Amino acid sequence: MVNIMINKSIWLKGLKLKKEKALKQNINTDILIIGGGITGMTTAYFLKDSSLKVTLVDMGVIGLGQTSKSTGKLTYLQGFHLNDIENIYDTDTVIKYIKSQKDAMEIVKNIIIDNNIKCNYESNNSFIFTDKKSSVSKIKNIEKILKNAKIKYKNQNNLPITFPSIYSIKVDDTAVFNPVKYLQELERILSDIIDIYENTRITNIEEKNNYYIAHTDKYFIKTKKIVFACHYPFFVNPYFFPFKTNLQKGYLCAAQIDKNKRFNAINDENITKSIRYYSNIKDYIVYVSEIRNIGSNIDNEKNYNNLNWTVKTNLSEKIKYNWFNFDIVTNDYLPIIGFLYKDNPNLLIGTGYNLWGMTNGTIAGKIICDLLLKKENIYKDLFDPNRDFNINKLGNYCKYNLINGYNFISSSINKNKDFYKEAEVKTINGIDYGVYTDKNNKKYKVYNKCPHMKCSLIFNEVDKTWDCPCHGSRFDINGKVIKGPSTYTISIDKKKK
Repeated sequence: MVNIMINKSIWLKGLKLKKEKALKQNINTDILIIGGGITGMTTAYFLKDSSLKVTLVDMGVIGLGQTSKSTGKLTYLQGFHLNDIENIYDTDTVIKYIKSQKDAMEIVKNIIIDNNIKCNYESNNSFIFTDKKSSVSKIKNIEKILKNAKIKYKNQNNLPITFPSIYSIKVDDTAVFNPVKYLQELERILSDIIDIYENTRITNIEEKNNYYIAHTDKYFIKTKKIVFACHYPFFVNPYFFPFKTNLQKGYLCAAQIDKNKRFNAINDENITKSIRYYSNIKDYIVYVSEIRNIGSNIDNEKNYNNLNWTVKTNLSEKIKYNWFNFDIVTNDYLPIIGFLYKDNPNLLIGTGYNLWGMTNGTIAGKIICDLLLKKENIYKDLFDPNRDFNINKLGNYCKYNLINGYNFISSSINKNKDFYKEAEVKTINGIDYGVYTDKNNKKYKVYNKCPHMKCSLIFNEVDKTWDCPCHGSRFDINGKVIKGPSTYTISIDKKKK
C-alpha cells in the first residue's frame, strides 16, 4: 500500500530549511523574480553582483516546488529527447542543445566549488538503454549525434546492475546532486545580498506606463522588470501555454539499497524508466516511471503501486519514499527561455524544460541574467519564446491541442472516477461541488471547477487534494491553492485570490 511509504521527496530527508520572511509591506525593486526554484535562484545568483535591486518571491519555501520533485540529474544524455530535437530541427540544433546542457552542468559544478556547497554532488556515468529490439536503432542514432558532437561514448549490452537491457550507451562526464540542498545553500549565499520573500504569492500583475505592479493578497511590489521563473507561468495569457505545451506527470520512489552503484540511466520507451543513486548516511536508488499526459495519469494509488512493484521486483524491496512530479513538454522539445514578448525587454520567462529541469533551469538563469544585463548569450535564439514556427512542429502542435481539449471534456463528463473511495462530485443547482469525507465522517465541500480555465477537478486519494487534469493546479480539502497556475481558491466560503 502506498500509505506505508513516506509520501514526500527524498531530497527533504533530514533537511533543516532556512526560512525567509513573507512580504509584509509595499516595496520597490528593479527586478522581480517570481519563483524560487532552480531558474529563479540561478538568475538571482548571476545578478547578485550587479548594481540592480533584485527581489525574489516564492509562494512557498525556496526549493520546495518543482525542483524538490526532480531526480537531481545533471546530464546531457537525455534519452530519445535528443532524437526528437533532431527530427524537428537538424543535427546542428541538437548539438547546440547538448552544448547548452554541458554548459549548465559546468555552471552548477563551478557554483558548488566556488561556494563550498555541500549538496551530495557526485560525478558519475550516464546510460541510455533499451530492452526492446525495436528501439536499438534509436540509440544508434544518438550515437551518431554524439559522434558529430565529438563526444566520447561506449556501447554495451547490459547495465552495471541486473535490470532488463539488451543495448545501451554510456558517457562518463555527468553528475547527480541533491537539488534542494543546492538551492538552500544558494539561498544562504544570496539572503544578505538580495531581498527574498517566502510564502508570498503573487496574485495579479498590473502594467503601468513604464513599470509593473505585482500584487499579493495585502501588499504590492513596484518593479521595472519581471522574471517569470515559476513552473507554469500563470500570469501569461492563459491560452499561450496550452497551445504550445503538454503537461506530463511522472511518479518517483526511493528505495534503500546496500551499495551506491554510482551511475544514472534512462530507458525512454513509451513508459520511461529512469534510475539514479543517492547517498545520505544510507544508500538509495531513485526510480522514475509511469510518465504520461497529466489527464490520463490521475489514479495516483494505481500508478504508485505499478511503480513500486517494478522496483521491488527488480531493484529493492525497501521502498521508503514516494512522490510525483509535473513536467512541461514543448511542441518542439526545446525550452522556452528569454523575452516573453517581442519588443518588450521587461518581461522574461524560463519554463518548458521537457523533463530536464536541472540543466535547463540552470542555463535559463544564465540566459535571463545576460538578457537583463544586455550581454550576449549564444543560446538566446535557440530558446527564444518567440522563435519561428517550424513546420515539423505541426504534428505536436495539433496533438497537444487535441490532448488538452480531451482532458477538458473528459474531466467534465466523467466526474466521479472508479477509484474514488473518499470523495465524490455532486451537482447542486447546476454547480459542481467536490466533497471529501475523512475517516471521522467529516465532510469538506469545495467548488469542483479550476478557476484557471474551468477544468473539472480530480480527487487525489493519496495526497487528499483536488487536482486539475488540464494544467496541474492543486487545492487542499478546504479549497486553498497549493500549486498554480490558478491563483484563486475553490472554497465555497469565499472565492478570492
